[in-house]
Amino acid sequence: MGRRQYTWRCIALFGWILFLLLLLAACSGETKEEESLEAGKVITPSEEEEPPEEQPEPTDEKEESVSETNYSEEFDTDPLPTTVEELAALEKGKYARKIFNNKDGAEREGSELLDHLGEDMPEISNNPSEAELDYFFRETLKLVQDDYSGEEEILKALKFQLLGSPEVEDPRYQFKEHLNIAVLLDASGSMAQEINGKTKMEAAKETITAFLEELPEETNVALRVYGQEGTSADSDKELSCSSSEIIYGYSPYEEATFSEALNSVQPAGWTPNGLALSKAQEDLAEFKGEENTNIVYLVSDGIETCDTKPVEVAKQFYDSNIQPIINVIGFDVDSEGQNHLKEIANAAEGLYQTVQDEDELANELNKINEMAEAWNEWKEKGEQAFDLKETQNSIDIFVYTTQNLAKLSEEKESVEYILEALLATDKVSDDIFYQLKEINSNYHTEMRTQVEQQKDRLEEWNENSYKEALQMLEDKYQENKE
Repeated sequence: MGRRQYTWRCIALFGWILFLLLLLAACSGETKEEESLEAGKVITPSEEEEPPEEQPEPTDEKEESVSETNYSEEFDTDPLPTTVEELAALEKGKYARKIFNNKDGAEREGSELLDHLGEDMPEISNNPSEAELDYFFRETLKLVQDDYSGEEEILKALKFQLLGSPEVEDPRYQFKEHLNIAVLLDASGSMAQEINGKTKMEAAKETITAFLEELPEETNVALRVYGQEGTSADSDKELSCSSSEIIYGYSPYEEATFSEALNSVQPAGWTPNGLALSKAQEDLAEFKGEENTNIVYLVSDGIETCDTKPVEVAKQFYDSNIQPIINVIGFDVDSEGQNHLKEIANAAEGLYQTVQDEDELANELNKINEMAEAWNEWKEKGEQAFDLKETQNSIDIFVYTTQNLAKLSEEKESVEYILEALLATDKVSDDIFYQLKEINSNYHTEMRTQVEQQKDRLEEWNENSYKEALQMLEDKYQENKE
């Protein structure tokens, strides 16, 4: 046998001996572990000589606590609102009004509706508990939750309708020597979408032109567009998100000049709402609030798609010495866009209104025309001769109550259409269907009662002077904010 062959045999023999030693050690360790498990404890090397500790027996109370924790996590959802203010604080659901407006299809084609809702529909068992039913109803309601107006919105509407009245103590809402009105128009690519045979941009142009033509001659007006450069492609985002231009004003309306400027604008890129507001603040820098009544309308059809922080900018603009009144109009926006634009308006304590088409946009802008005529009369006759029509203002105030009641009715019907679709496609039994329908009916009946009670309070306040009514609303608003 050669020396090299002998050496390899020695190495192999040594390896087998080492393997057997390790195997014996492992068996010994397993024996100790098995003994320790029988004693109720796993022994680590540092604990081998310590006596095993006694473990308390599990109790029914502990098992019940674990069960309750899992139960609450499984059915964790937001509580249902119990007041109009809580109702108004909720965000609009992604299918709000869509199901109601397509109710015939929802009733006939339940499976199609369920496919449309897809993964957004929460699951429900064949034999649900009361907690499961409540959870299912709340999550379903979120899908069709409409937007409601609380007393905060009514306060802001009342103050705007009474703009110029000596009874409104807020200097922001008092008439000054100069009236400046700015419209900030979204020129993003989505404004090329059509409504009733016209693009949103075409409808907005015609409506804004008609609105400006009716303003008193001495009114200073301005039109600023934003998102008007580039395209909606990612490669053009930086260009578009930095684009905003004042194409007219500040000066009285002049038809030829304004038309030429407006015709040059076409829907193009992204949506920098915050940039438009910050540029508008620069435009109005010389028009201090002490001598000017400054009103700004942001007209947009969607959410911020850049990173220009519109909510922060709106708050900063509002707090400046310009003292602007900043209102926001959502032009044919979806639920996400509406929630975003409403947040901008709230940051500036301004009004928010959704409009679906050209006529609704015109109606909203006409509110400024009426206010501008009142300003013109104030300038001609003086503050003491300024007369407010109580009946007209009452209609404007309480239209919020009527809208809330109508939305509750449509929302209730939308939930019922979903339930009928579930029943028609055998997703729920008859028993579950009627239980959910009763929950839906009880909830909306209670919320209608809350809205009616709010209406009674407002009617009582309206019998007092405007100043007292405003103060009551203001006090309640401040109380809610705290």
